[in-house]
Order: sequence, then structure tokens, then C-alpha cells
Amino acid sequence: MNPRINSQRITPASSALIPFLPEFRDCRSLIEAAGTAARILTEELGAAGAIVLDENGPVAARPTNLDAPVIAELSTAPSGISAGVTATPLAGHTIAGYPIRNSGGMRLTAAWGPQVALRTDEVRSTASILAEWIHQFGQEDGGGRTRLRGIPARDLNQDDFTDLIETIPAIVYLAEMGESGRWRYVSPQIESVLGYTPEEWMADPNNWFHALHPDDRDYALAFEDQRLIGLDIHPPAEYRLKARDGHYVWMFERARLLPDKDGSPIWHGVMQDISALKSAEVELAQKAEQQLLVARLGDMAVRGEDPDELLRTAASWIGRLDRVLEASIWEQEDYERLHLCHRSADIGQQTVIPFLTSTFPGAPLIKGEPVLIPNWNQQDPRLDPYRDVLPENVMSSAITPILGADQQFGLIIVHSDRAGAFTEEDGNFLLATANVLGNAIERTRSDQSLHYRLNHDLLTELPNRRLFTSRLADAMEAAERDGTMVGLLFLDLDHFKLINDGIGHHAGDEMLREVAPRLSRSVRRSDTVSRFGGDEFGIVLSSVADEAEAWEIAERILAEISQPIAVEGTERLITASVGITVWQPGVDSVVGPEDLIQEADAAMYQAKEAGRARAHMFGAAIQEKMVRRLEVERELHRAIERDELAVAYQPMIDLGSGNLVGFEALVRWRHPDKGLVQPGDFIPIAEESELIRKVDTWVIRQAIAQATEWNRGRPAGRGISISVNSSTRQVRGEGFTDLVSGLLERHDFPPELLTIELTETVLLAGTRQVNTVLEGLKRLGVRLALDDFGTGFSSLSYLGEFPLDEIKIDRKFIDYLGVGDPRGSAIANAIVQIGRSLSMTVVAEAVSSETTLQMVRDLGCHAAQGYLIAKPLWTPDATALIERQDPLYAF
Repeated sequence: MNPRINSQRITPASSALIPFLPEFRDCRSLIEAAGTAARILTEELGAAGAIVLDENGPVAARPTNLDAPVIAELSTAPSGISAGVTATPLAGHTIAGYPIRNSGGMRLTAAWGPQVALRTDEVRSTASILAEWIHQFGQEDGGGRTRLRGIPARDLNQDDFTDLIETIPAIVYLAEMGESGRWRYVSPQIESVLGYTPEEWMADPNNWFHALHPDDRDYALAFEDQRLIGLDIHPPAEYRLKARDGHYVWMFERARLLPDKDGSPIWHGVMQDISALKSAEVELAQKAEQQLLVARLGDMAVRGEDPDELLRTAASWIGRLDRVLEASIWEQEDYERLHLCHRSADIGQQTVIPFLTSTFPGAPLIKGEPVLIPNWNQQDPRLDPYRDVLPENVMSSAITPILGADQQFGLIIVHSDRAGAFTEEDGNFLLATANVLGNAIERTRSDQSLHYRLNHDLLTELPNRRLFTSRLADAMEAAERDGTMVGLLFLDLDHFKLINDGIGHHAGDEMLREVAPRLSRSVRRSDTVSRFGGDEFGIVLSSVADEAEAWEIAERILAEISQPIAVEGTERLITASVGITVWQPGVDSVVGPEDLIQEADAAMYQAKEAGRARAHMFGAAIQEKMVRRLEVERELHRAIERDELAVAYQPMIDLGSGNLVGFEALVRWRHPDKGLVQPGDFIPIAEESELIRKVDTWVIRQAIAQATEWNRGRPAGRGISISVNSSTRQVRGEGFTDLVSGLLERHDFPPELLTIELTETVLLAGTRQVNTVLEGLKRLGVRLALDDFGTGFSSLSYLGEFPLDEIKIDRKFIDYLGVGDPRGSAIANAIVQIGRSLSMTVVAEAVSSETTLQMVRDLGCHAAQGYLIAKPLWTPDATALIERQDPLYAF
């Protein structure tokens, strides 16, 4: 049996020492082995000096010209890690010393200078290798010294080191020269590092060359030079190899090119995975670069650099950092919208994006906290409002607010095309950058350019609402002083959302930029045209003689806007609705600019209700309506709290059998003084605020609870369904899907018996966000119906875009059938055929005559409801209807 170094008795050697193991194998004496250990530590691993000593003094020292004081200090250094003594040659050095086992008290000590990385693992491993050499090849003499046992180490061969090699955390190999050189041996560790078994790797001589990263090939191949044969040391190499799964691994390689017994040059080497080290190096370099960037920006700010240039520079510098696809800086508008200020790349077309502060990520941002979005593909409905404006290829983002002393100026947004690209440290860096920018803006906020940006809409260059309100207040003060009148116009473009969604937001922005100068041309030089946001504009008429002059200006504006507008090379037509109010000091009760704005806004809505494309003057009727609206809203709050709401149930029958199949839940208000308030008198008012969500939530709770009672004990397949209406605010609000899921679970109610009815307004409110909610409801098993079908602008597209189960034909087309209108019949027939072809249930609403009922049945409708069948019923009457055994309607 051949003697071998026992790998079980030794701490696994550092991979940096693997190429030098044969040197220990060939050592013939203890002094030679000790000298080899000291030489490796100094010449190969950067130590300033190394010695091996026993109880009688040094056995070997390297370099050979070490001064006596250095040898003395190394000899007296304690075991472990220590510092060089002050005022000695090793002051500022770090000293590592370890005992050599099985040696009768020998020790290995080495020192590293302050600028060189300490290699403690290599010192410990060298001591372990030397101890194993002494254990196997040396023996103690009577004087406590160790001498050679007489087993010639040169008789050992490569196979003797197999066990030791397989414990090393690196790949050991023998390979022929050249990019296609044959691999004679590769250790099993290659499978854990690169994913190949040794057999797979050695089977193809081209594996190594093909795995080389293209950028590293020239560097790696430069070592394939026969002039290196026989040299004792070759410099280490670092390059990347592609693993079997496609990712790249950083390799640190040390090798010697030696001839085999036939004289052929063979690489004897080791490759170690240093990917983690490289990643750490990159992270440290990134952090250093980030710190330098913040310092440079701070220096620019101290020197008084223009804030706009500071913002541009920050975006540009951040955009060049590793992992960053684009960096951009946005200025905010009244905590509702963000306007592009600067961006480092051109990956997105948006110049205006929403800024919602009630939910994530806006809520923490307005508190001054940075936000990380690790993956935009995660199913988080809170991110839905931003997905439409997200540039392509963006996978993750880091966002931080730019704060001043008393306000927030905007955001820094950084995108990456990698998921999870940003860490908490990156968020802290952006926050430090934002602090520099915020302080600089704060110091120069009186600067004219910044003042302009803070008071003007960046898209149209018109004054924003803040400047508008200030000028309106100035006009009102001047009117009080001079005894004149002030006019105010509030303008909203008609159906602009449909235009925006139909031709794209960038085209919508172009249209707004075209509208702005038309408005400015239509008014007087002393007047102020402002963009409030979106498609809303306000106009201060600084001084008017009377209401007629305000009317004249409004009509001029409407005529100017109605002219064709060229957008992306195509002429398009648009109209507007204008609200007008005129204020006379001492006569009108208005006390401030906001009151006047509210009046003009109310008049504008009156113009829309009257048919759009017109102007409407605020007057007593509108004021009375405003007061009544506020009163209804206040009382409706109390109605919910006092349980004054009630649910009526309108029956729905199957048009094949005439049997009752379900009810539609309809909210009613039992006012303590006014009696039963009709839905048309309070639902539209509720829809203008969050009140509608409270009403809808109350109705669905009541309806599911009641339907549960009706279905208790009913046979399978004979369940009574319930339909409830859901508003735009409820569907788009937080937690609607969770609300429905919780109610179904609490009452153990079959989800297929619940239908959520939606109007086209709900679907128009935001395709992606609404679709996410609807898909969540569908996963629960709930049915979805499109109410009032046929009255909107894009209903047909919604049938394919949203997961709908049912369409309800609007009462207008049902009325056409009742009076024999052939157009109504044709439209109703088309709707039925579309629904049936899409496997949807088609329901006819508002059936009020025998003729109409027979016609919708002949057309192929599946179900019907209306006064002919039954009016909405209170719960006892609806329960009695269910208990009837015969069909509700006989055909």
C-alpha cells in the first residue's frame, strides 16, 4: 500500500494552496518542507515575512534576507492574530501565527503589511499541510527535533492526493494546452459549480472554450503559450464560464504548465468559484460610486449650481449606475400628478403620470420614505394605476421623494430591467441624493425658473391652479376696490377620456397643448387662462361689465375649440362644456376664490347635463340644486348610520319555463320626514363621493344574507339567484374582492347564485385595474353582468375584453319593441345574437307589456324582468312569491 497524506486528519486546504501540494510531496527533509511553507506565504500570498520555528528557534525564514529584529518579533508573536509592536519594523503590520500539530511544539508565523489583505486561512492551511507532512514522513529524535523517516516522498503519485482533492471547495484539473485541449482529469466539484459531471465536461474538449464569456476569451487564451512551460509560477487568472443552466460563474484560476512523461505540456490547476466575491466587489464599487455621486452633487449645490441643472445632472449620473435602466426626476402637481422634469434615457413616452397618495406607493412617499418595488409582475392591485404609464422592459423600481422644509417637490424614480435589482442601501442612497436636491431647491426657490415651474402647468405652459387661485383673489380685491365685476369660466372638454383612451395618452397630451393657445387667443390680455389638471381649464375674467360680456367670451371660446385640431397628422373634432359665474362685490354672497370656483364648476356640470358643447350661467336654480345636493349628501350619511336604507327585490323569470329564477336587489331610502326617496334623487349624489361605496356595501351585505335565507333547504339546481349593482368607486376601491369573498364564506352562499351588475361607466374607469378586480371575482365563481347594454360608446369591445357572463338589454331598446319601432327591434335582435354567440345569458329589462314580453321571448332572450312580471317587492312579498309552486308567468 502506497503511503499518502491522510485528508481526514487535515483542515481542508485553501484553494490557493492546491497548485503547491506537489512541492510538499517532493520535500526530502523537514527544513525543505518548512522553507517551502515560508516561501509560499511570502512569494505567492503576499506576506512581508514568514518563519517556521520550534522551541529552539527558527527552522526556516523567508525572504532569506529578513532582518534579525523582524525574525525576533515574529518568533515572539503570540498564537492567533496580533498587531506589530509600535516603533518596531513590523509596526502597522498584522501578524498571524498558528501551531503545527504533531511537531513537538513547532509554529508557523507570517506578517502582512497594512495595504495587503490578510490571508489567515492560508496561514492556517499551510500549518495543517506541514503538520500532516511531519506526521507521515518525519519522526522525532531524542532531542525533540523531527527528522525524515526514510520514506521517499518523491515516490508518491497524483492518485495519493485524490481524497484530499475531493475535499477542496474548488475544481482541480489536468488539461492539455489550447482552446480545444483534451481534459485529462477534472475533480467532481465541477458539477456543483458549473452543473456538468466530470465525464460530461471531459467528453468534449471544446467545452471550456465555448463556456468562456465572449468578453473574456482573448484574456483567457493569452495564457495558452508554450513559453510558460517549466516556469515555477504563473499569474492567476480571473474570467467567466457559462454554467450548464446558462448563468455565468466567475472563476479564479491558478495553474502550472508542466510537461508530462512524454514531454507534452499539461496544465495542472485549480479553479475556484469567486462569484460571491465579485458580487461583493461590485456592490462595494457601486456604494463607493454612489457616495462619490452624492458628494459631487453636494459640492455643486454649495457652489450655487442652478437647481434645474442639478436635477438634470443627478438623473444623468444615477442613470449610468449599474443595474439602472433609466433614472428620472418628476415634479408633482397638488399631490395628484407628476410631471417629467429630466430623464437619463428615452425608454418611456409619458410626461405626466398619476400620483395617488392614499395607497401604496404614494402613501409612504408623502411621508418622506423611499419605496422599493422588487417586481412589477407581482399581483398587487395597488400598482395597477401605474402599469399603463410604466415604460417597457421595466421589472423593478426604486422611488424616493424630494423634500423641502415645508413641501414635497417631486420624486426620483429609478427603473431596472431586472427583478429585485434594488436594495435598502440603494433606497438610502437615493434618499441622500434627494436630500441634496431638496435642500438646493429650497435655497433657490425664489429663483425665477423654479418659481415659474411651481406656478405653471408643464404640459401646456399655462398657469396652474395655484397661480390661478392667486390671480382670482387679486381680481376680486381689485373689483372690491374699483367697484367692478369679476367673471370666472370653468371649462371641461367633452368625452376627452374616450379620446385619450382611444388614440393614446401621448395624443391626448398633444390635443391639450393645441387647446391651450386657442383658449388664450379667445380671451383678453388681462385675463388668465389656467389648466387645473386633466382636461379642465379655468379662466379669470379680470373685469367684466355684466353677465352678457362673460357670455360673449364663453361663446367665443366654444367656437374656437370646435374648429378641427390636428393630432398626429389627423384632424379631430372636440367640443367643450363651460360654466360661467360673475361676482359683484357687495351684492353676491361669495366670500373667496374657492367659492367662485365651486359655482363655475356647478354651472359647467349643468352644461354637460343639458347636452354638452354649450355654456351655462350659474344662477339661483343651480345654487338651489347645490344646496339641495349638499343637504341630501349630509342626510344620506345619517341614513346609513340610522339604518334608514332598505332593499327591494325585483323578480326575474326564465323565458323558457316562466319560473322565478332570481331577484335584482334595489336600494331604497325610507326618509323619516320625506317618506320613500326615489333612487334617482340620491344615488347620483352618492356616486360623486365615497358615500356610494358605503351604500353598495350595505346593499350587498343585505342581499346575500337574505338570499341565503331563501335558498336554505332548496333542492340542488333550484336555487334563487341574487343580482346587485356595483358602482365605479366600489369596483375600483380597496378590498372589493375580499369583501365579496368574505360574505360568501360567512353565509356559505353558492357563488354561482350571485351576480354583480356593472355599467359601462365602471368598465370605462380603468381597464387594467378593473379587469384585475373582475378576474378576482370570477375566480370566486361569481357571475358578472353588463347592465344597460347598448347605451355606451364601446360596449362591443367590452364583451371580449372583460370576463362577463350576462348582458342586460337597456330599457330604451325594450321600449322600441313595445311601440313597434323596427330600428329598436333590429338592435335588440343584434344584441341577443351577439350575447348568444358569446355563450352569455341575455336578460331583457323593463318589460311592461304582453307584446314586449312575447317579442323578447321570440328574439331568444333567456330571462326578463319588469313591471309586467312584478314591481320591486319588499322582503315578505318576495318570500311569498318564492313559496308559490306554480310558474310565475305562464306562456
